[in-house]
Amino acid sequence: MSRFDSRPSFESAIARLHFINVITTLGQGASGTYIVTVPDETTEAEKWLRPALAYIQAIQHVSDIEEAVDGEKPPAAYDVALLTSDGIFGGHTGPRCMLYITEARHEDLGHPSVRLADGVIEIDLDPELVVQAAKEMGHGISADDAQLLVAMPWRHRRLALLSPRPISESYELHLLALEAEEAVKVAENLKAERRAPIAKKRVPVGTRLEDLHGYGEAKAWGLEVVRDVHDYLAETIAWEDLDGGILLSGPPGCGKTTFARALAVSADCHFVAGSYSQWQSAGHQGDMLKAMRAAFEEAKRFAPSVLLIDEIDGFVDRDRANDSSDYMRGVVNGVLELLDGSFDRTGVIVVGATNNPDIVDPALRRAGRLDRHVVIGLPDCEARLAILAQHLGVDKDTGFGLKAFSRHTEGMSGADLERLARDARRLARRDGTALKHAHVCRAFPKRVKRTSDEIRNIAVHEIGHAVVAAVLGASIREVAIYKDRDPTVKDAVAGYAAVEARTGLRDYEWYADRVAHALGGMAAEGMLFGAHGDGVVADLSEATNVATFALVSLGMGDTLVSDGNRDPAALAADRQFDPGLRRRVDEALQVQANRARDILERNRSAVEELVEVLILRGRIDGDVVNEAIRANAPVQLSLAV
Repeated sequence: MSRFDSRPSFESAIARLHFINVITTLGQGASGTYIVTVPDETTEAEKWLRPALAYIQAIQHVSDIEEAVDGEKPPAAYDVALLTSDGIFGGHTGPRCMLYITEARHEDLGHPSVRLADGVIEIDLDPELVVQAAKEMGHGISADDAQLLVAMPWRHRRLALLSPRPISESYELHLLALEAEEAVKVAENLKAERRAPIAKKRVPVGTRLEDLHGYGEAKAWGLEVVRDVHDYLAETIAWEDLDGGILLSGPPGCGKTTFARALAVSADCHFVAGSYSQWQSAGHQGDMLKAMRAAFEEAKRFAPSVLLIDEIDGFVDRDRANDSSDYMRGVVNGVLELLDGSFDRTGVIVVGATNNPDIVDPALRRAGRLDRHVVIGLPDCEARLAILAQHLGVDKDTGFGLKAFSRHTEGMSGADLERLARDARRLARRDGTALKHAHVCRAFPKRVKRTSDEIRNIAVHEIGHAVVAAVLGASIREVAIYKDRDPTVKDAVAGYAAVEARTGLRDYEWYADRVAHALGGMAAEGMLFGAHGDGVVADLSEATNVATFALVSLGMGDTLVSDGNRDPAALAADRQFDPGLRRRVDEALQVQANRARDILERNRSAVEELVEVLILRGRIDGDVVNEAIRANAPVQLSLAV
């Protein structure tokens, strides 16, 4: 074997040195299963496997010599393998510590079993180790050269090290090569699009709309649409008679995407899913508009169809956009044209989904577009148990005992319940038995009961929000507190007051009401405890940004000059560089904090009563809040100052 054959490659030298650091950090006494991720843009996990195995075998050989007793070989300390689509494997009887290597952001990291790993070790290439690896290869490079090599893919990195030209020059050529590769890729994609055969109608499989739980008004609307689609196909109604668009909003995990798919299943419709970020990733504005049009054209070609537009809040209000308003204006105009312009949308049902409907461009919600808006909240108790039964594959009305989980599932979304059921089924498989009540119990996150003082503090805070909002004309859907918590989750939600702001003109009073409502929790703590705690930080941040937005972006302060900022970071920058603005925002906050405190003082009896009821029940409907306010102290609404 020649000296060239015996010398390791540059990439394997880099991998070995970094892997030594991993083993050193874990220590010889380490145990468990770990995921080791390497940079996905500059290297490949396969390039790290052999050096890692070689190093582990070397240290194990030394361990065998030093620790063998009575001729028995000690158990292996480490083993390493590539993470695959099969995930990680439990029950290792050989090594005390198992390491799985993969690239950062690789799809295999999404395998459910990865959550069973004892930790994830993220490797970023260290320029100092790259210098050392180059030295082992017989090349002396500077720290600056190493920085450039770290930024290159491993193939380019190897060529740059071996080239007689300076590494900085190779780096420039590397950038040019990337541009050329991208141009070739774009050309090949265009050719593939032209050659691509016409797709077939794609009706999703899975849960039907009729079998969904916890969707309320949205489900009722969807079932009407299903009947109308059948009538349209039977030519008894025209498409214009069908309500072909809806905007769904709600917290993450509440099932907006699930709803759209189930609608397509029940209506036997072709299903197309797109999102703002997916279309934007196509490239510049022209590419994004082309991707949007392609989705609509596919939906039209296989009509009747359901087209889901996820993240529709990405199409923000054009008149309130930031410095990219020209770009956004063109994008929003493009989607409006597809919704009801020259594009014929006959046969296409559009479902828009968002977590934040307030920032969606109003034009998207006008008649003929997505004028129907339905809020999907977290499922109630009956819906939660039905969803859990559905995912567990059991009958909720049998003796399986799902009612025992009524309280434990409070605050869980449909996605949370699906994950719970998946974990319970996995535990049953591991035990080799049929699914039992105990498996569901074990699948719940371990929770710690809050103290009575903590529960009272949370109840006072949430009732403060609810009472101020109700007095100012907002609709209260429900108020809830969580009497226990998952100790592994940092900053977990302790309670909430689900509020829908009042409709009508969004003038300064409307925004002032929002600020007062946001400060209601702090005001209630001050009223009943004499001071507020650190749980108000998110409320103060929200109130500060709402007040800043009204004063500087909407011209509701002492100036009409506006940059249209609504992004929290941009609003924070406005305050940072304008002490006068910061003072005006503080004055507005002080006024609304006093206003919230005044409302609570005049409704103190209702507040104290509602706090006790919430502590007792854990959850109350908005009607309970309104009734307590009416019964204890009817008040004259105060105007914003």
